[in-house]
Amino acid sequence: MRNEEIPFGTWLRSERRRLDLSRQALAERAGCAEITLRRIESGTLKPSKELAHILLDQIGIPGSEHERWIPFARGLTGYPDQSSASLTTRPPSNLPVFLTTFVGRAREIAEIKQLLNRQRLVTLTGSGGVGKTRLAEKIGEQVLEEFPNGVWMAELAPQTNPELVPQTLAAVFGLTAKSRIPYQELLVTFLRPRKILVILDNCEHLLQACAQLAEMLLKNCPNLQILVTSREALKIMGEAVYRVPSLRVPEEQASLEEYCEFESIQVFEERAQLVQSDFSLTAENIPFIVQICQRLDGIPLAIELAAARVDFFSLEQIAAKLEESFSMLTNGNRTALPRQQTIRGSIEWSWQLLLEEERAVLRRLSVFAGGWTLEAAEAVCSGNGIEAAQVADLMTQLAEKSLVRVNQGFGKERRYRLHDMICEFAAEKVDAHEAEITRSQHLKFFLRFSELAEPALHGPQQLAWLTRLNDEKDNLHAALSWASRADIEAGLTIIGRLYGELDAHEGFHWSSEFLGKPESHQVPLARAKSLLAQANILWSLEQFDASRLAADESLALFRLCNDQEGEFESLMVIGGIAQLQEGMERKLEYHGQALALARSLGDTWRQARALSSLGWDQRDQERSKRYRQEAIALYRQAEDWRSLAFLLAIFGDTLLANGETQAAQPLLEEALELNQQMNYKLGMEFVLVAMSRQALLNGDHAKARAHLQEWLTLAEELGNRMGYLYGRARLGQVALLEGKLKEGYQILSETVLEFQKDENLAGQAFTLERLAHFYTLSNLPDRSATLIGWVDSIRAKIGDIRPSTGQAEVERDMAACISGLGQAGYQKAYDQGRKMALEEVVGLALEETLLRSSPE
Repeated sequence: MRNEEIPFGTWLRSERRRLDLSRQALAERAGCAEITLRRIESGTLKPSKELAHILLDQIGIPGSEHERWIPFARGLTGYPDQSSASLTTRPPSNLPVFLTTFVGRAREIAEIKQLLNRQRLVTLTGSGGVGKTRLAEKIGEQVLEEFPNGVWMAELAPQTNPELVPQTLAAVFGLTAKSRIPYQELLVTFLRPRKILVILDNCEHLLQACAQLAEMLLKNCPNLQILVTSREALKIMGEAVYRVPSLRVPEEQASLEEYCEFESIQVFEERAQLVQSDFSLTAENIPFIVQICQRLDGIPLAIELAAARVDFFSLEQIAAKLEESFSMLTNGNRTALPRQQTIRGSIEWSWQLLLEEERAVLRRLSVFAGGWTLEAAEAVCSGNGIEAAQVADLMTQLAEKSLVRVNQGFGKERRYRLHDMICEFAAEKVDAHEAEITRSQHLKFFLRFSELAEPALHGPQQLAWLTRLNDEKDNLHAALSWASRADIEAGLTIIGRLYGELDAHEGFHWSSEFLGKPESHQVPLARAKSLLAQANILWSLEQFDASRLAADESLALFRLCNDQEGEFESLMVIGGIAQLQEGMERKLEYHGQALALARSLGDTWRQARALSSLGWDQRDQERSKRYRQEAIALYRQAEDWRSLAFLLAIFGDTLLANGETQAAQPLLEEALELNQQMNYKLGMEFVLVAMSRQALLNGDHAKARAHLQEWLTLAEELGNRMGYLYGRARLGQVALLEGKLKEGYQILSETVLEFQKDENLAGQAFTLERLAHFYTLSNLPDRSATLIGWVDSIRAKIGDIRPSTGQAEVERDMAACISGLGQAGYQKAYDQGRKMALEEVVGLALEETLLRSSPE
């Protein structure tokens, strides 16, 4: 048979098999029913133009070639002379993989894609259950290749606080704020250079917050597009609104073949086959299916709920029960009534058909936020007549009836969730007594979860537990909310165990919430854990005085409770604060005590932490190396790869700064490899700092700047304030070395003021030392000598020793100052600096006239 004589269906079947696709798989990709594809391949049905476009897309025909293929697909001309292209690798996304097929919607998909081609913001509106979310996900799949940086969905249904909308979207990209940097700024920094489609799903209860966020992002991120699903438009400039219709339903008598072309009929057939594999459309049953779809007004969720019952009831019984349950709609004007009533009626009807055990489990599942695991469901839903071993079967039954959704990402534990409207409905069925029991069991489960997570986060399973923590963040929030009313001790304990993995501001909110309760004083150990969490959070925000108060109280309580692990943690925080405010000697006192405790406990991981911290003291470099080498060995033993990567990078950078390039290289290479394997962004700080330092040693200023800019971007995403400020100071130094004096001065002057605001003495000395170099370059040797004198005095006071390369740089500045001032003049200015108060020296360094008078 010649090519031009090959029917489209025959060719399509051949191409599908060449791509190793089942008919069902291609039907899923194309969004049509398997029966429709079967009829096209058999030659009994010509595809519509829209469906032909989609089929050509899915088998790899480039869009630019479609017009040559469409006539052939419609049977209007012969076979084109060009073979199909292979499917390409798709960009990243977090779109879910569904267990059921996507049916129809070819026209809606085409129209929405056209809107996306013209507008940067498109909002899908419509009644609950009409399929806005599923349609948005399908569109995201189909346009994925047009967005090199991917298509990403933020589910807002679990979110109830408008202020947390930016944080919810930021979490999709793994952005966390641990400083004062607002989430809006983190998002703008992340999205501005990227071509991305963001889907904001279920916005109707957060309209104002979503509108403000969308408008701000679109104004600042030129390559960003946003697709919104909501029952109501955002009503902002540039928004294109598309109302999602119900699925088409038959309105007139038709043949079986014609009925099969209606999307509502296709949905019913597909979903019915999930519970009854031999279900098929026949001339005998099609009238009842048409009646059901008409009665449900083509709303997908309602149709799915009805189809899920074909294994229990005949189609005639289902149609009759729908008439009884929805008698309110028999006034002949169904479309004038809110469709929410139709969906609620469908859910109510489905609820009436459930067994009592199924109802109990569904009610109890409504306590979860953001989904759950089987283990969690067994713990929370069992009791009062339901054994834990029954929960899995009952959940399976609920899933088969489309009441529970199943989702499993690649490499992740299987998770379950309720459609938001079903969850709300089930929650309304819970009485006060059952609600209290269920929420208490939910809290108990996540209290135990926190107990298991705390040590696991520092061992060989840390990556798996980090994923679990991310999945359970909404449940932890719900557990803490209930704990604030019902169990203060549990709330204090959860925060104490997991604060390090929470956003800093959220952790501070919850620790303050629980610590502010009078009852917290009745549970000293739990209070101590939460105080320790707050101390660490405040330290990360550079609020050192408040951090010290919390740490001191936690230390006293841990000692009262004879909790030596807690005592160790408190000593570590206090020592960290002491280094910045009092000096290295005080730090060594506290961390020496902590090391002795860890050794007495035989705690490998805590010994490694104490030794790693003691290694910061560079006054005795050989001792510092011994501490760090021992810590590295212990971290390997504990299999804490995150901490190991961080220490390797710090050690490598220190060696490099002291001129030991050969010894530094293998440490930095391993740190880089570990960080990349774990996608550990925080651990990249000292890797990138070291790479920048090496570039400077090689005289490559552009590369040094690029490495620092990369770290600053990561630091902003992470909310790492201290790391960001040190990175800015280093960037200012690079600008000076490039001869960009005004830029360097601007960066350093801003940075020293931020360090001053945070009362970080070491950070101020670090930055003012680089400002001294600015004055050397600006031919103001007296000011440079004064700053060097002050910095030397502070470094000696706090035990902060310059590395050898840094000392060489300062000595070059000193030589230039002596050349300009003479030895006596230099010594006078230097001694004056050593006596100056902090406020005086900062004022001297930032005198406004200096910037105006300095050279370009």
